[in-house]
Amino acid sequence: MDLFEKAKELGSKIKETQEYQELERVSNSLKEDPEAQQLIQQVQETQNSMEFSQKSGVQPEQEQVDQFNALKEQMMSNLTVRNYMKAQEDFSNFMKQVNEAISSGITGEEQEAQEE
Repeated sequence: MDLFEKAKELGSKIKETQEYQELERVSNSLKEDPEAQQLIQQVQETQNSMEFSQKSGVQPEQEQVDQFNALKEQMMSNLTVRNYMKAQEDFSNFMKQVNEAISSGITGEEQEAQEE
């Protein structure tokens, strides 16, 4: 079996994991929650605007910072968004362990990766 076949097999195995399945489930829930989508979009737009101002050498106005903080708080109080963020974090941690295991195979050194 060549390297790319092994990589496809690994991808298929990752797709079967609890972490991936949960991320897919909550991603679908997020797609079906217009309020959560709107909150995320508003936070992203406000954040982008603030970052643009900072890159242009202008500090964002306090009103904009307050608006961003209020939107972010609203977003974090939305159960769908919280579930999505938790699933993303869990999947990211899982993939970090997978990458550490791959690195261990390359270097021959044992990593602290945990098998699931």
